Amino acid sequence: MMLRVGHIGWLGTEEGPGYKTVAWCDINAAKLEAQARRHPGIATYTDYREMLQKAKLDIVMIASPNYCHAEQATAFLDAGVHVFLEKPMGVTVAECDRILAAWKRSGRNLGIDFEVRVSPFAQRVQALMGSGEYGHLRRIEYIHHQGAWVAGGSQSWRLRPETTGGLLPECPIHYIDIFRLLAGEMVSVQSVSGPNVLPQYGIPDNICSHFFFENGVLATMLNTHTHSAFGRVGDPWQNTADYMQPLGHDMSMIFTLTGGSIAVDFLRPAMTIHRFEEWPSGSGGVRVVQDRVEVFTALGMMAFFHDCSRQRNEFLRRCVEGLPPIQDPVDAWRTHRATFAAEQSAYENGRKIRVDYTLPF
Repeated sequence: MMLRVGHIGWLGTEEGPGYKTVAWCDINAAKLEAQARRHPGIATYTDYREMLQKAKLDIVMIASPNYCHAEQATAFLDAGVHVFLEKPMGVTVAECDRILAAWKRSGRNLGIDFEVRVSPFAQRVQALMGSGEYGHLRRIEYIHHQGAWVAGGSQSWRLRPETTGGLLPECPIHYIDIFRLLAGEMVSVQSVSGPNVLPQYGIPDNICSHFFFENGVLATMLNTHTHSAFGRVGDPWQNTADYMQPLGHDMSMIFTLTGGSIAVDFLRPAMTIHRFEEWPSGSGGVRVVQDRVEVFTALGMMAFFHDCSRQRNEFLRRCVEGLPPIQDPVDAWRTHRATFAAEQSAYENGRKIRVDYTLPF
């Protein structure tokens, strides 16, 4: 039997053994018409309710803005459709709970698009840590400087908490999920936010968070939206191949283990691996020595850590074969619980919050 796939927001054309894209939904009619001319066999809708009623889908891939997720995902799950949902699940804890409860009663697959956890980056770090060659994990650091979202554009919904969920439920939630994947379960969080300087932001334009784990690991995350910038027309850096990203944009992680460290430069992309060795000999002290650098430029930056197609195609394959998704929905929900707790701590001037994992069913 061929499973019928529909898309909301992102007009994919997935087709493989046992599944085929048959419907698209987007509020932008001109965008739909342009795509339909290239793919005349795919039905188009501007209202997801009409698609749900008419397209007879088995699977829906939802990539609409964050504030649409709970309504759309719940409707399809309640109709008996498998759902692959862009992160975050919702813009509040209550919305995430609502989706998880709908999944539980549906008997269908629910996949959350945490594609970073299945990326070559994550697999390589897991292999290095699993080898035992560098000891066991003690700390993680994540730093991301990016530019501002602008008011009035197509992405302006990201600036308001009621439509985006906050700063951390946007991109940073991916790396909170990586924290949990590699370090185990976190028990409490603590965040601080400096004064905003971007007037269009209804959410913090910066947050620094600490995540405390059951096994004693500490993860630190710094996100700011005020450093990365586009150069003025004619600036030399704009014409230089090395600057494929806006000036000042950087994103990196460091994993500190008991016998060494692993640094990841996502934009380069590359990994630098250090080991600790006794120095001076017999002193009991250690020095940090570079072991090697692993470069992934041939793979490409997006494929290195942010290849959405890998996660989508695996979800589709598993639906066809009657298998559960790669990540259990409850596990993905727990990442959301930790993320929203960290966001709340920033609003409460750094109050340390114990993460509540009480299931909504």
